[in-house]
Amino acid sequence: MNSIEVLVPDPSAVSLARREAAALAARLGMDEVGAGQVALVASELASNLVKHGGGGRLLLSASGSGVDLLALDTGKGMPDVAACMADGYSTAGTAGNGLGAARRLSSRFEIASWPGRGSAVQAHVGPDDAADDTTAAVMVTKPGEVACGDGWALHEGAAQRTLMMVDGLGHGTEAAVAAREALALFAKWGGEPPAELVQRLHLGLRHTRGGAVAVARVQWASHTIAFAGLGNIAAAVVAPDGSARRMVSHNGTAGHNARKIQAFDYPFGPQSLLVMHTDGMGGHWSLQGYPGLARAHPALVAGVLYRDQARGRDDTTVVVTRLEQP
Repeated sequence: MNSIEVLVPDPSAVSLARREAAALAARLGMDEVGAGQVALVASELASNLVKHGGGGRLLLSASGSGVDLLALDTGKGMPDVAACMADGYSTAGTAGNGLGAARRLSSRFEIASWPGRGSAVQAHVGPDDAADDTTAAVMVTKPGEVACGDGWALHEGAAQRTLMMVDGLGHGTEAAVAAREALALFAKWGGEPPAELVQRLHLGLRHTRGGAVAVARVQWASHTIAFAGLGNIAAAVVAPDGSARRMVSHNGTAGHNARKIQAFDYPFGPQSLLVMHTDGMGGHWSLQGYPGLARAHPALVAGVLYRDQARGRDDTTVVVTRLEQP
């Protein structure tokens, strides 16, 4: 599901964040109490963005039968996260109960912050019943469009984990048609080797405008990732220290032009991450300037990368999966 992005530049946007969160909870079938909790957490996080972050953005998405909330700002950051979480702590002349209240209402709650580099707060409200907590994504539609031309899917097997990402050519409705077709093909052929699967996607997208596609297969026994890409979808293995090894994707457009489709193997070590993203996000990123982020929840990693690297002129998707066998 796409992330709903609510920009929170000033206090007037806090009520909008609350309404959007409550509406999403209602669409998911949450009861009145659950929807109220979602709305309250959204309100507290949005207020915190204004009071302490100088404004920011709140991302809302469905996760299982609950709601994920991701608050992102580029403010001063928190010098002491533990102290900021304590009830009564405030630097804005308020009661100082916002983050503490949000944490108590959440079944999952985590903060990443760096002095001078802002903060990211992740909360999940509702049953913590997501099928997979090792993988998280941010997928935001281009401003002004009603349909997202990006898509991604995951298949979990006993011996491997497979991620597929598609970026329909351009953006808007026709790009979304291409993305949906790629997702349908992955659902049917997702067990095939990455290069063969990319070939299937290439042939299957011929009746659409096409797009960029990539498949990454995490192979637990060999501690390697087999990666095959066609077009400008980026992928990298990120070590615990934040350093990244980029993967190779061949030029072309699935459905139209594919001179060469080939898979390459990349080793990974303990506590590593796999990051994949579309070209709505810049490619010259590193996690080394964010101490500890590579060990945080994947949603925080995806959120910080989106916050700092999204170009804002295209659909943007970033998926982060922790390379730990279920």
